[in-house]
Amino acid sequence: MIKNRIESLLKDSIKKAQTNKGLILFDIPKINLEHPENNQFGDYSSNIAMQLVKFIHKNPFEIAQIIKDNIDKSDAIEKVEVVKPGFINFYLSKIFLIDQLKVINKMGVNFGKNNLGEGKTYMLEFAHPNTHKEFHIGHLKNILTGEAVAKILEAGGYKIIRANYQGDVGMHIAKCLYIVKDLKLESKTLKTINEKIEFLGKSYTEGNKAYESDEKAKKEIIELNKKIYARDKSILALWQETRSWSLEYFDKIYEQVNTKYDRFYFESEVWQRGLEIVKENLDKGIFEKSEGAVIFDGEKHNLHKRVFITKEGTPTYEAKDMALAELQFEEYNPDKIIHVVGPEQSEYFRVIFKALEQISKELSDKEKYLPYGWVQLKHGKMSSRKGQVVRGLWLIEEVEKKIKEIVEKSDKIKIKQAEVIKKIALGAIKYSFLRLSLNQNISFDINESVSFEGESGPYLQYSIVRIKSILEKSKVENLPEVENVEYLEKSEEIKLLRKLYIFPEIIEEAGKLYEPHLIASYIYELSQDFNSFYGNVRILQEKDDNIKMARFSLIKAVAQVIENGLKLLGIETVEKM
Repeated sequence: MIKNRIESLLKDSIKKAQTNKGLILFDIPKINLEHPENNQFGDYSSNIAMQLVKFIHKNPFEIAQIIKDNIDKSDAIEKVEVVKPGFINFYLSKIFLIDQLKVINKMGVNFGKNNLGEGKTYMLEFAHPNTHKEFHIGHLKNILTGEAVAKILEAGGYKIIRANYQGDVGMHIAKCLYIVKDLKLESKTLKTINEKIEFLGKSYTEGNKAYESDEKAKKEIIELNKKIYARDKSILALWQETRSWSLEYFDKIYEQVNTKYDRFYFESEVWQRGLEIVKENLDKGIFEKSEGAVIFDGEKHNLHKRVFITKEGTPTYEAKDMALAELQFEEYNPDKIIHVVGPEQSEYFRVIFKALEQISKELSDKEKYLPYGWVQLKHGKMSSRKGQVVRGLWLIEEVEKKIKEIVEKSDKIKIKQAEVIKKIALGAIKYSFLRLSLNQNISFDINESVSFEGESGPYLQYSIVRIKSILEKSKVENLPEVENVEYLEKSEEIKLLRKLYIFPEIIEEAGKLYEPHLIASYIYELSQDFNSFYGNVRILQEKDDNIKMARFSLIKAVAQVIENGLKLLGIETVEKM
């Protein structure tokens, strides 16, 4: 990347100045390069001179001038300027910008990839819905976020293991089956998987109400929970059958959103080992007994206390996570495990990671939680306990209906294939969920998400369709490379050129920060710049063939970069609209 080359030029210049100007020797601090908002100040700007004031007894403007004078010339850089109070601004040459156009069209789908994580294996754990409960839009955001982060890291050279940890034992199961066991005859009348899942969701809600309001029911649910853990024959068959309903339903959703997993983990396979690990570490003082339960005293580490084994002797989520970590590292030995979780679990994971660190120092810094903001609804936060849940599949179906309505009313957009409608609907949802920073809350608006104008998935998909339509009408099979920089000189063209070469930097930064929204924002801005270009510059009507071919090459590169960006967000493109 040109950014790395400029950083190297600055480092080399400072080293030369230390020798030639007799400056004192010091370790060069990290060089920061920014893209000025106003391109009158160049394509890159560095404040390194101001960072060096504490080493060199000169004002930052003088230091910047010394650095500038020692920078080796490069064909990629047209000029270097120093501006007060001490910024060093770099202006890229038009030759470089045109060369990047050639690089994009040559590399195609591979343009933007980097080797940030080459040789590293990361496990990304996301979605993790609980069986016997609804898969709501919070889960949908989780899965779309996890898949996007996975794709971005893969573009950075990481080997990614997609994992899904699902709760199929625990109190939520007992609450559900407490109701279901008395309605077994009713459950036999259920035909579709959607009916079965709705039945489980309502049963869980009713079971939770009984647990919270009826002491007798609470005791029975606690006993039922013990039986589920013990695989008691009186409940085993019902647990297995209803569990299979949930897993079948989840598979349907994973297929819908185009996500596949390398490994499904279940609480039922780790709870026993979780108990053993906690008990093994009781004598070591890592865990301790408290009022009949076993806890981890996080207060010793400026955290909080958490129960790992209840006074009834059943393992909590915390104990199961001890065994889960052990199993995941045994099976895949990843360099890091990233858990995509809701914001309410941040404190939970701090305790979990600290407990794991006490058990095995080797696991220190090998686990990370990646929290994301709530999906907010107009009537408040969702709650499966109270039955206020917006199902993930319902949302997908509703957005598809909206897309169909728009198509039926539009004179410009004509789509008949159901498959294309699905791609646009999923694109609308995915972009709406991913266009904001992970820690921001989302108030999902269906009408905004399906708009073909403004910041939306359909808008981006339509921009690519428009470009491909122009290229198809051109009837040019093999575009010649742009050889003359004068063929692209309009301000709209230069603006696009200045935007395209940045794409690899955006992917790298998104990978470092685990932030898909950086890519979402970038491709939206690029699409805006293209549509401004399209509205002001002749393409098919251009009479000069050389200029026309250059513009074809330019928009082909634009389409390629937007498409590459959409793929990293898990959004498919369509050929026609």
